[in-house]
Amino acid sequence: MAMNDSAQHASTPDRAGLRIAVMGRLLLAAVVLIGTTCAAIAQTPDARPVNPDATPAARALLHDLDTISGHATIGGQHNFPNTVSRYSDRVYDLTGEYPGIFGQDFGFSGADDKDSTLGRPSMIEEVIRQYRNGAVIALTWHSVRPTEDEPVTFRDSVQGHLTDWEWRQLLTPGTDLNMRWRRQVDRIAGYLKELQDAGVPVLFRPYHEMNGNWFWWGGRPGPDGSAALYRQIYDRYVHVHHLNNLVWVWNVNSPSGSAGSVADYFPGSAYADVLTMDIYGPFSQEFYDQMIALADPLHKPIALAEIGAMPSLTTLAAQPRWAYFMMWSGFAEGANSLDQLQVIFHAPNIANRGDSRLSMPLAAPTTPPAPGDMNAGAEVRALLDKLADAKGNGVLGGQSVVESSAPTFPEVQAILAATGKQPAIVEIDLAASTDPATLLAQVREATRQGELVAIRWTPPRPTDGAATGVLTSFEWQQLLEPGTDLNHRWAAQADAAAALLRPLADAHLAVLWSPYPALNGDGNWWSGHPGPQGSEDLYLRLYERLTGEANLHNLAWVWEAAPPSFNPAANNALDEYFPGPLYIDAITLDANTLGSSRFPLDRLVTQFAGGKPFGVRVASGVPATDVLAREVNWRWMLLSPAAVSSPAALSGSPAVSGSEAIKAFYADPHVLAAPQK
Repeated sequence: MAMNDSAQHASTPDRAGLRIAVMGRLLLAAVVLIGTTCAAIAQTPDARPVNPDATPAARALLHDLDTISGHATIGGQHNFPNTVSRYSDRVYDLTGEYPGIFGQDFGFSGADDKDSTLGRPSMIEEVIRQYRNGAVIALTWHSVRPTEDEPVTFRDSVQGHLTDWEWRQLLTPGTDLNMRWRRQVDRIAGYLKELQDAGVPVLFRPYHEMNGNWFWWGGRPGPDGSAALYRQIYDRYVHVHHLNNLVWVWNVNSPSGSAGSVADYFPGSAYADVLTMDIYGPFSQEFYDQMIALADPLHKPIALAEIGAMPSLTTLAAQPRWAYFMMWSGFAEGANSLDQLQVIFHAPNIANRGDSRLSMPLAAPTTPPAPGDMNAGAEVRALLDKLADAKGNGVLGGQSVVESSAPTFPEVQAILAATGKQPAIVEIDLAASTDPATLLAQVREATRQGELVAIRWTPPRPTDGAATGVLTSFEWQQLLEPGTDLNHRWAAQADAAAALLRPLADAHLAVLWSPYPALNGDGNWWSGHPGPQGSEDLYLRLYERLTGEANLHNLAWVWEAAPPSFNPAANNALDEYFPGPLYIDAITLDANTLGSSRFPLDRLVTQFAGGKPFGVRVASGVPATDVLAREVNWRWMLLSPAAVSSPAALSGSPAVSGSEAIKAFYADPHVLAAPQK
């Protein structure tokens, strides 16, 4: 984090003298700017977004770039995904100004590397904060080669190569390689959708430096080359995922022996809002003129999407149409002196964060996030709306029920008898169901007795049907390997679950669907396998099978995790088990108790929720009043059957019966029961 002003002054005793020198240079720069005719270049007509459905915030951002070009330049700084805002903070430490552009990346590597994909949830959270503080957001993605899965190393994958045959397969819809590419870009789409839900516009720069020969996507000129891949991701993000918060940034490197002609890589005017170049070296007038020649007839702004050393004020006076520049991480100090940083970030023609020449951040949309399943029915949206309505009003009281062959729930009846109220959510376990008609009757009864229905799925081990037990590493590999006996067993298990759920879809009954709970735990056969080919992959395969092959679109997908622990024998961290925001509609934390932790558990989930609703499932006990008053971010709270059936002690005191604890729970003003029917 940035050190405070007084500490920075104390550690830089010559700062006052430096500021005097800088002021002299700024006065000289102002004279140069006033006397330069280039700064008065007439603007082209107002640029229009290539996506006709662009959000108001995205339109405002493009308008800012278009109108500032020729008059000023927005200063910017890139940051590595796993270092959050370190390099932007460092510019503030050195200059007292935050750069106007906050750049970030989605990463590609693993573990604690600076480019780790594990940093994505924190990165998205920081991006939203930076936008609310007045920054323009610029996002890059060093995507992995689609022949392999994250995480990878930079040199072996990002700088890898595809054969010509693989390239054709990549661009051919329906091929295995094209489907692998879709899954990769869809994962990133989920994070971009989080930003759209939060109202954040993004300068999105996919497949950057595409005229260079150093990335797997680059160095292929012509209509079926690198530009075609850019058009492919544009079509998927705009027309399939409806990501309307993106300002599309096309990017090339300055031409050289290893970077081809700019015009040979242009995807077409209908695909790019901003035309940008990366320059590490002299800011040749020839490079600038090439970009102007391409952009002017199309009415597009131009910018320096990535640089090392900053352009001088003299350069910007001669090349005034650069709408922004973004220094790469580490180059603020690695390629610029403190004197240069002070001059640029205090120059009158440089726009920093919060500058009045930039649009104020727009308020976040008030509508709840749409379901991740693009074909989700209206009933799913209505269910999520109900969860959204609970925000700020309290927590929805919920009750898990024991397995039952009849559509009756004694636990719910016991709560009604004890309190005169009914839970707002009733949770049942699909593993206890064997008959679709009975399950349909149960869900209808749960809807009648309560308001919302949650279905949990804890299937038996596919190797032998045992209720408990883990899989060996070999068995796990076989489970995920198409065509193996164990994979067929899993598919049959998933299809049987789909058959049970089918009548609910036909009846347009939406449910909160929690398959494979506590992926980050160690006690179930589906849990405890980290990484992209671990437990999260099993969740994703089920998602694709039920929404795709089974065509079930009445499910609000809930990722259920267990609270991580510092104990090495306990639950694992959440990062390596998170399937990505596109594949979840809500989150449940599967806690043993609530209130015993040293920190509020609802804060733990916030980072991964990304604006999505989240609740807690309490395995034992009834949360006390002080917990309900302290942990106010939960949207729902599911109690176990034991909380109702146990005659004593679950509330924390042997003298208090379970029914008395339930009475206190539903009498608490923080707890919302089902509406009276």
